[in-house]
Amino acid sequence: MAGEERNRESGETQTRQKVVVVGINHAGTSAIRTLLAQNPELEVNAYDRNSNISFLGCGIALAVGGTVKNPEDLFYCDQVQLDALGARVFMEHEVYAINTREKTLLVRNLKSGEEFQDSYDKLVYAAGSWPLDIPGVPPESAALKNIMLCKLYQHAQELIKKADEPEISSVAVIGAGYIGIELAEAYRQKGKEVTLIDYETRVIPRYFDTEFTRLLEEDMQKAGITLALGEKVTGFSPAPDNPGHVGQVITDRGRYQADLVITAVGFRPNTDLLKEAEKTENGALVVDGSMRTSLPDVWAVGDSVAMYHAALDRHQQVALATNAVKSGIAAASSINGIPGVSVESVAGTNAICVFENNLASTGLSEAAARELGLPVASSYIEDADRPEFMNDYGITRIKLVYHRETFRLLGAQIGSHGEINHTEVIYFLALAIQKKMTLPEIAFTDVYFLPHFNKPFNFILTAILKAIGLDYEAAAQQRGGK
Repeated sequence: MAGEERNRESGETQTRQKVVVVGINHAGTSAIRTLLAQNPELEVNAYDRNSNISFLGCGIALAVGGTVKNPEDLFYCDQVQLDALGARVFMEHEVYAINTREKTLLVRNLKSGEEFQDSYDKLVYAAGSWPLDIPGVPPESAALKNIMLCKLYQHAQELIKKADEPEISSVAVIGAGYIGIELAEAYRQKGKEVTLIDYETRVIPRYFDTEFTRLLEEDMQKAGITLALGEKVTGFSPAPDNPGHVGQVITDRGRYQADLVITAVGFRPNTDLLKEAEKTENGALVVDGSMRTSLPDVWAVGDSVAMYHAALDRHQQVALATNAVKSGIAAASSINGIPGVSVESVAGTNAICVFENNLASTGLSEAAARELGLPVASSYIEDADRPEFMNDYGITRIKLVYHRETFRLLGAQIGSHGEINHTEVIYFLALAIQKKMTLPEIAFTDVYFLPHFNKPFNFILTAILKAIGLDYEAAAQQRGGK
């Protein structure tokens, strides 16, 4: 039975709660650390298919471009540290079946081939996600060499190596999300000819509206990136002088030279092992604030889950490292009976720093909200971040997306250029979305003014005033024109 052990002196059987963790990257690592920090008496078994844990995949592009000199620095934990906490860590072990009624799981040692059964009192499912295939591309076409993914440390090692190979002169990145844009910049910094391809007509359209993406795209083109937007990849063709390697990317509108192709078109949650659990349309596990699934004694964390999205008012998968870490803490605290530790909602807060664009967003973009049929309006301004009399100031762009009738904030985007960076105000706006605040409520939040840092009417307040019909500058101009 899970968690049973015999006292050597008395001979009595004592119960020690046993927790099994399936998957040991950000969320799994966070859960294990929290479980044993709160309760060192727990028995914790943890399994992962990989040979390493806690790799910060968001740093791959930085390593490719040379900012991160040693990719080993992108690890923040290892098996030794988890062992020292008291966990039993099984690397290169695949959990291939879970019986939630019997509370058992079947495990395969990927090195020896040995198979065995384990059991649990509580289960933490942290199997994460995996990159999607490009739909409609023939498998034999995608099997050409030098068509790569970007997810694991092993991928990072190869991508870094390719960046320094002189025979790789052209790179095509498929997918104009965060990963794709960051890789495009990194390979361009290495002197490669880079093409960025996406079936969407704009870069990062899920997070930003045209006021921000238009300027980013212009900066990308100035840097020498070829943008092939609004194009669907249909296949790949081999290099004429090396038939086993990729030579071109074929889309429905053209062909693009590529000695290296990286696919970054999105991720699918790995939840097939929990077939009976409640899931969203894309397969993510529905969880409550404590990360409990619909299955008894099963918690789920990280990229495999759908948490309650405050702007959408429904569960949504939001695959971010910040959410993964917080979900691990919440699940462990719930298992250990620690009250008051839960993730009641998320807003999808994110940021990117590429081609001198410092951008952050939270909640819904206007385009996304309208696509969902929500009755929204928006307020966009460009303003100096400090009083003009300070002589040294920068321009900040901000957009607020709100419910047209209630003025409840549903989304925010902020951007600046070069050394000017105010992206951290997105935290404040994310909290406002989570607390379902209206624009007038946000406007009267107690904030400071100091000419060194901001204006009496800072850019957030100015955007709010514009939204509620108090655009003083426009009113003055209108009156002066009469």
